[in-house]
Amino acid sequence: MNGLVDSPVLSLRAALTIGATRVLVLLVGATAVMCIGTWPPPVAEAVWRLSSHELVNLLARWDTYYYYSIATEGYRWDPAVFSHQNVVFFPLYPALMRVLGAALGGHPMFAALLISLAAFAAAMTMLSRLVRLEMGDKYVWPVLLLMSTFPYAFFFSVAYTESLFLLLSVSAFYFMRRARWIPAAGAALLTGLTRPNGFWLAAPLAWIALSEGYEHASDDRTERLRDAWVALGVACLPVVGMALYSIFLWVRFSDALAWMHGQAAWGLPLLGRHSAPDPVDLPGIPRIKITEVIAWLGNIAAFGTAVYAISPVWRRFGAAYGLWIAVNIFPPVATHLFISLGRFISVLFPLFFWLVPYISPPRLRQVAAAFFVGQLVLAAWFFLWRPVV
Repeated sequence: MNGLVDSPVLSLRAALTIGATRVLVLLVGATAVMCIGTWPPPVAEAVWRLSSHELVNLLARWDTYYYYSIATEGYRWDPAVFSHQNVVFFPLYPALMRVLGAALGGHPMFAALLISLAAFAAAMTMLSRLVRLEMGDKYVWPVLLLMSTFPYAFFFSVAYTESLFLLLSVSAFYFMRRARWIPAAGAALLTGLTRPNGFWLAAPLAWIALSEGYEHASDDRTERLRDAWVALGVACLPVVGMALYSIFLWVRFSDALAWMHGQAAWGLPLLGRHSAPDPVDLPGIPRIKITEVIAWLGNIAAFGTAVYAISPVWRRFGAAYGLWIAVNIFPPVATHLFISLGRFISVLFPLFFWLVPYISPPRLRQVAAAFFVGQLVLAAWFFLWRPVV
């Protein structure tokens, strides 16, 4: 964590906060599972297990099944079967799981945890640089603190893509603003290979390119023109990443848009289409789950806050940051309403740029503490197989 912030004291405090929040999430999950258990399983997906030992099985939750299946068995796609299929999950994260898991002796799920934790630490390093660039030194610590304690930030401690997506998107913004084209290109391309919404990063990067919102190394007209074309090329790379995965799907399954077609199994409520049924019908499951209601209310609240923040973020930090919020919240709502909105919003760092200046320093710890209590509650439910997404 060296260089996270200028002051060694702040650097140590940031490192401790980042490490403590990630570890506490796992400890709460392990404690909840060992004390309460998951049997009888509260949802059908709880029958998915990697081990009969609860602690060994701790990371085997929800969408981690799909990443694990890709890492161990590869992609599957059968358009004739209306079911949840792993083809909708993009390849970078499970590919890293496969490679690191093999290096660890065949433990892809443990590799996934290491990837998520390392990516989050690296993301906080890059975010500190971006905050310093856009807001100044005094806001570095508050932004890192609120992002680490945000209620839905527990996803940074599990085998999900949030940490990797945050690292790559923050890096793309930072390197683009600094006109460091090679690392910007790498981050942009990999973002498009990480999640279905990764290609939307092209919109804010294109705005930065077209508005010349990057540092100029020279006033020479020829060099500025060259930089403009290079910047536009970098802005296109998230779409290239998505296209590369689509080409793979076309070669493998003769359906370049299988990742999009498969989304229908998660339901299209605005079109009146229900999601695919769970694979196992378990008895005794209530139709209305209190944790699911709370999760929906949390997702709606997070969505409303993000919508409200778009305009002030746009005015204060530029259109690129406002666009990044907009393209990450409106398309999911248009297709799946408020499912997983809190998780999607946890990676939207411009939201925290806007939020921090409104919180006075004496109240910052109180807000962070309230956030983190909510995070630990959601984490416990997540590991207990309660629907919180």
